[in-house]
Amino acid sequence: MSSQRFYTGDEQGLIKAVTITELPPVKVKRRKRNAEPVEPPAKPVPTVETWGVPDREKAIQLMCWDHDKKHLVVARKNGVIQLVDPKDGAPVTEFKQTLAKVDKVDTIFVGLFANSESIITCTNTGTLTVQSIQDRSKSSTLSVGKDICRMRVHPREHHVVATAGKEQELTIWDLGVLLKGPETPKKGKGKSKKESKAPVEEKNGAPYKSKEILANGQIFKAKNVKNDHLDLRVPVWNTDLQFLNQFDITRIAVGTRHHQIRVYDTKGARRPAVDAEVGTMPVVALANGKDASEVVFSDTVTNVYSVDTLTGAILGQYKGFTGVATAMATFTPFEDSTTTHLVTVAMDRCLRVHEMDKTRRLLHKVYLKQRMTAVVVGEFAPYEAPEDEDETGLSARKTSGGSDDENDDDLWESMGKLEDKKLKKRKISKE
Repeated sequence: MSSQRFYTGDEQGLIKAVTITELPPVKVKRRKRNAEPVEPPAKPVPTVETWGVPDREKAIQLMCWDHDKKHLVVARKNGVIQLVDPKDGAPVTEFKQTLAKVDKVDTIFVGLFANSESIITCTNTGTLTVQSIQDRSKSSTLSVGKDICRMRVHPREHHVVATAGKEQELTIWDLGVLLKGPETPKKGKGKSKKESKAPVEEKNGAPYKSKEILANGQIFKAKNVKNDHLDLRVPVWNTDLQFLNQFDITRIAVGTRHHQIRVYDTKGARRPAVDAEVGTMPVVALANGKDASEVVFSDTVTNVYSVDTLTGAILGQYKGFTGVATAMATFTPFEDSTTTHLVTVAMDRCLRVHEMDKTRRLLHKVYLKQRMTAVVVGEFAPYEAPEDEDETGLSARKTSGGSDDENDDDLWESMGKLEDKKLKKRKISKE
């Protein structure tokens, strides 16, 4: 049997380890006409381990792995960041951040990342914190704007951070430059007033001021789309984002509150290369697809769609949801696998696993009692066949009463001897 493990976080502050075990495929031989029907083996019930005590003040807002996948990183409502042992759920270490209300609005975590050296968090107020794991005294706090809805760190380039939010266009930051701070010119070597103006470039032989002036630490900042048909400014409200390429930062997908999927190319223009309306409801969560040409999103009315990032067309829908999918992730069930699966948790208190092929078939559904807010894909344990197991998936001892040689002898003896046709004819003629 093979098993896949998932970790979820919910509004009650509980961490649940869900293990789904799958039986190996069994080749059933054709039975005889009058033999009794053979029932297929029943599916095993998923096992769920619950860690923690219900407490809404410790509600889990975000979860992720550290870089080496040794610990689960959990961000809670009370500002506590924990490193948790994935075997038993015991906290290894924790850090405390102060989350105060701003203009009567609760401060929540909207971004979480961890590697072997530090933990990076971001709140909706735009406070980005880099906390050293080894040394608690080493902590840096930066401001990346206000009304931030999502912060994500590039999966390979950990110094590259992307943010977006309400009236906050997609912005890519370089943490190495941000942590150093703005460079102050030395006395006597500063720029003159004329040199401190905006850079001047040549275009068609005439000088003009460059419109793209990035702030300190910014690598890329998107530009709003053109005005609508009434010549009114289009409001900006980005809810989630994903890096489409793992090896560079050229393409980024963004979901908006105004039911749009936008794809930006950092090597091209600042406006989105793809701007498509998907459905009629706001985008809630965004996840990478099978490759860079696909992205999966959920909205506020229990819909989960797959979208082509090259054209903006909807490729298909994942069905079976009765609640809003709050978090999702894609994974391959085992190494060198040609199939990709989508795991989701929703407000209907269920964890689901779908196939990411043309059928988009629902493979598993597990009821978890609480409303889920986060999901992380755990380890996969492949199936190892015992030595005495044959190709049918059953052991030789269970399928037969003795050895193969004894069974063969009994079979030949039960068949009897066949007489030659010529001998039969001679006997009949003599009679």
